[in-house]
Amino acid sequence: MSEGIRLGPVRIADRRSPWQGQAVYLELDSAGIRAISPTPEPAKVWVSSGWVEVCAWSSQPQLPAQESLAALARRAWRGGFTTLLIGGWQGWHEPEIIAQLRRDAASLPVEVLFLAAWATPQGDIAPLESLRAEGAFGWALPPEWSLPWRTLIQALPYLRYLGGPIFVLPFWEAHLVDKGVPEAPELALSGWEGLPDYTETVAVHALAALRAAYGGTILVGPLTTAAGLQEARRHGLLSFTGLSYTAAEASQLLTYDAFWKLHPPLRPQSDRLAILQALSQGQIPLIASYDYLAPPEEKETEWASAAVGQPTLEVLAPLLWQALQEATPEPPSPTLLAEVLSERPRRILGLPYLPLDIGHPLDLTVFAIEDTPRPTAWPGWTSPLRVVGPIRSVADAHNLRSQMP
Repeated sequence: MSEGIRLGPVRIADRRSPWQGQAVYLELDSAGIRAISPTPEPAKVWVSSGWVEVCAWSSQPQLPAQESLAALARRAWRGGFTTLLIGGWQGWHEPEIIAQLRRDAASLPVEVLFLAAWATPQGDIAPLESLRAEGAFGWALPPEWSLPWRTLIQALPYLRYLGGPIFVLPFWEAHLVDKGVPEAPELALSGWEGLPDYTETVAVHALAALRAAYGGTILVGPLTTAAGLQEARRHGLLSFTGLSYTAAEASQLLTYDAFWKLHPPLRPQSDRLAILQALSQGQIPLIASYDYLAPPEEKETEWASAAVGQPTLEVLAPLLWQALQEATPEPPSPTLLAEVLSERPRRILGLPYLPLDIGHPLDLTVFAIEDTPRPTAWPGWTSPLRVVGPIRSVADAHNLRSQMP
């Protein structure tokens, strides 16, 4: 038997585990959890199966000025994620790029899965079978592209055959120029212009018709409006939202702070609360960081010329915990957090997910609920939830043990 470690006391945040909610000690070795023993000792630290980031964004690996895949993975690790699903901000539609990304990911601390683009920027269908053979896990288009309806209609039957989730982003108004939603007074005052928010509703309706005709595991998002949510529910579409649309609302755009310049833009408070409540009740099953780390020199400038995007990987769990307090009549449960960040994405995306019990592999996330809120990686935001860190090896467990209260 390999050398192990005794970790605890911890509480189990897994609704399917026979130990759910109990304070226990975990005996870990390289094969996984080899023993679990209950304890009467108090525990403020919780453990769940490893968290899954549903959809973050990165750049081409050959662009040295952009964030490297290794740097992105380190931010995901600090955020508590053991599995990272990413797409290309400029679209990965070339098999050799996917092959290079897989080579780059081989030595990273997190498992990295890649979303290839099903079309090229010119609107042609990408070499789908070659992309899949090189390791594309699923399919998506980057936020800055217009949605190519023609190629989507042509590609959907083949994507269903190849397999993997298909992330369709209905809010295509980010194409070419910065646009927003003039119907929201806050956005109009911030100088945004563009398509009304019912474009999300129209797009969801159209995607529902395509899914009905061609099938496939289509995930629609990030949903940002109550109307878009209602339309997705009416058609039984799998959907996701982004952290920013649960943690913040459009009045923050009145600061003209380019930190809040996003695609899609922030919504009024009524939409934010509707999306947040739906997430807590499972009507929106998934949340994504929707992370894109815009270079500081492109973000820290006047609103009109600032880049879009936000660094959200490290703050997803703490800020989601704060937001869930508004959506639930009782204080949020660590079990709900584990369900949103681990169970749902693993089940929907077809990733391994075992109840947290003896024999569970070393793919765990440890987090603490503390009495006093701490600052997060976003200036001005605090949360009582602290990510202690992920565990994918015995060495990780040794490192985390010293950080546990």
